[in-house]
Amino acid sequence: MVSVVDKPEFFFSPDSAIWQINRERVLQITGGRVLLMQIAHPMVAEAVFNHSYVFDKPLLRLHRTLSLTLAMVFGTKSEVEKAVADIDAAHRPAVGKLNEDIGKHQAGATYNPRNPRQALWVFATLVEGAISGHEALVAPLSDTQKNEFYQNAASIAHWMHIRDSYLPENYTALLNYIDDAIDSGEVAVGTAARKIAPFITAQTIPVISWISYPVHRFSIGLLPESLCEQYGYNITNIEKTMLARACQLSRLTLPHIPKRLRFVPEYRRAMQLLTD
Repeated sequence: MVSVVDKPEFFFSPDSAIWQINRERVLQITGGRVLLMQIAHPMVAEAVFNHSYVFDKPLLRLHRTLSLTLAMVFGTKSEVEKAVADIDAAHRPAVGKLNEDIGKHQAGATYNPRNPRQALWVFATLVEGAISGHEALVAPLSDTQKNEFYQNAASIAHWMHIRDSYLPENYTALLNYIDDAIDSGEVAVGTAARKIAPFITAQTIPVISWISYPVHRFSIGLLPESLCEQYGYNITNIEKTMLARACQLSRLTLPHIPKRLRFVPEYRRAMQLLTD
């Protein structure tokens, strides 16, 4: 008698927007930009500054963040549960108080990864970062695709302990939330964020720093202008032109790149598990 092995179960389907968009390996170039967006929130920056190993092992920190994010998208249900548990365990101790007045936040205000406003900002940067990165480097997306991606990502928001009542209604509303958060001072770059930034963009590591410098400039070139200024970055007109041409070249060449190079290993592994 031949035993039948059940295929692994996934939270998302291969044709879901979240798989179709996050499978693109080129989006990893924008990882630094997403992290810079995240730590622009004073509460997130203070938590990373005081409770992360980003200063000792910045590349490991970036790799772990990317790995856990992809695991939540392309992992089996059991792998997603483990990734969520690992993230929760790592973030649980990251509580404390702000050391300075930043934006609308006063010194002494409490930060906590389970604070829904703090978690919502992190979630928003992941969603907006994937969609804006795809449009810049891969291809434009329709409103339907963006909203489907957002609805898929709502599952991840729930895993981050964000209730539906806190979630914007759709992707357009999410963009409005991001703009409002920056304009209101809820998101404002402080001392901690400026100290962390060179580490998450690999600008503090000898030899690697000059290799990663183009990616670093690419990341900050995609930041909202107001946050770029708050970080103290200045993007020249020449760099803006080079960035636009690099994005155009990426969009033109990606369709001709073999899938084994174009798509992230996590996606290819998941597809293999589904077809075996």
